[in-house]
Amino acid sequence: MSESNQRKNKIILLLLSISAFFASLNQNIYSPMIPLIRDTFETTIFWVNLTVSGFIFITAIMQVILGTFIDTKNQKKLLVFSLILTSISILFCAFTTNFVVFFIARMFQAIGTAMIPLIAVNVIAILFEGEERGDAMGTYQILLTLAPALAPILGGFIGQYYGYSGVFLFLFIISMILLIFLGYQLPTLNGQQTVDDRKERHMYQRYKILWSNKKGINVIGVGFLTFLIYFSILTYLPVLLHDHYQVSLQIIGLLYLPLTVSMILGSVLFKKLQRKFDLEKLYHVTLFLMPILIILFGIILEKNIIILSIVLFIYGVLLGFSSPLFSTMISNQYTNERGLALGLFNFVRYCGMAIGAGIVGVNFLNSTSLFIVLGILFLAFSLVLNQNQNVKIKEGSE
Repeated sequence: MSESNQRKNKIILLLLSISAFFASLNQNIYSPMIPLIRDTFETTIFWVNLTVSGFIFITAIMQVILGTFIDTKNQKKLLVFSLILTSISILFCAFTTNFVVFFIARMFQAIGTAMIPLIAVNVIAILFEGEERGDAMGTYQILLTLAPALAPILGGFIGQYYGYSGVFLFLFIISMILLIFLGYQLPTLNGQQTVDDRKERHMYQRYKILWSNKKGINVIGVGFLTFLIYFSILTYLPVLLHDHYQVSLQIIGLLYLPLTVSMILGSVLFKKLQRKFDLEKLYHVTLFLMPILIILFGIILEKNIIILSIVLFIYGVLLGFSSPLFSTMISNQYTNERGLALGLFNFVRYCGMAIGAGIVGVNFLNSTSLFIVLGILFLAFSLVLNQNQNVKIKEGSE
């Protein structure tokens, strides 16, 4: 690849990563405004929270819907359409005085923003190969990780001075800037399937090909388990800090920042290590260390807040490391069905998040036992995957 093409691809990578950041920003910037929106529209907190849960649900469903046809479509047109749909929906949210219109616009905003990360990661997988692909996935994940940490701060600050309309107008300006730059910079990229492939392969055949790749499906399954446990920890942490360690609510919010920082460090670490080590080795090391840390978290969560913080920091590094690792491995496993596989991966991640957020409230296990059991299940799953891999290697050598 020429130097000019490399430079252009780096610019496109930055724009795509910012687009994914923007998509996450749309979802997470909303949280501090919930009381303001409730009072402005004179509705109940139930209906306002429904705009939050509905947004997440649509985001999850869109990963599967878009994944079924993304491989056969023009990537640039899809991304431009998603940004236009997002922009129009944002304007309705900013200026309507009717909550029903606001709710519907928020759901269309979810459809638009849900498309962006999947298109972005699919374009990255098309533009980059080998080590460059892993490096690009790491950069993408860094910006994606930043959004949940910065979004509530931005939402609270802008909302305080300019109201919820100011927040949506801020999002509209960003969407317009991205639309202009991506419309100019992004090349016309079609899916990886040929015309003959598109005619011959029905959807059930594509899913059959996807499921027949055991290694790819295993990575997708690990992604589900990883994010289920992550959101279990995320939702239990404020309860633990407030009830057991008597930490004030103001400080609890700040304590999430080290976890975000460690996740960013993990993504940076992946960018460096994937150039030196085989992805399979990095994958199996991650699958061994992560459940050990989860078991350790369950053992010491009520014993020492300093040791607990250290364990969470290391866990955050591994979590930040695992996200680009999983995306890169899935991209490498699939060619014609890459978008479908990445869409399924995103879908099961969101399902894991939803289940993880609710599982802590189930009272059949106390918190200590819950995380120990989850860690043991994760470790057992990892050992089974490793054993199967060793058997395949032995069969291949024979």
